[in-house]
Amino acid sequence: MADHQRFTLATGIQVYFFDPQNPWQWGSNENTNDLLRQYFPKGADLTG
Repeated sequence: MADHQRFTLATGIQVYFFDPQNPWQWGSNENTNDLLRQYFPKGADLTG
């Protein structure tokens, strides 16, 4: 997500990254990704 700042400005959606020093955050990130993929499978067109 090298372009996350432009994404945030264009959509108003804040982008968050987990802290590398806090490995317990990784599980919650992966869980959220799995939940999103239930509704938006890989390759889905999200342009609206």
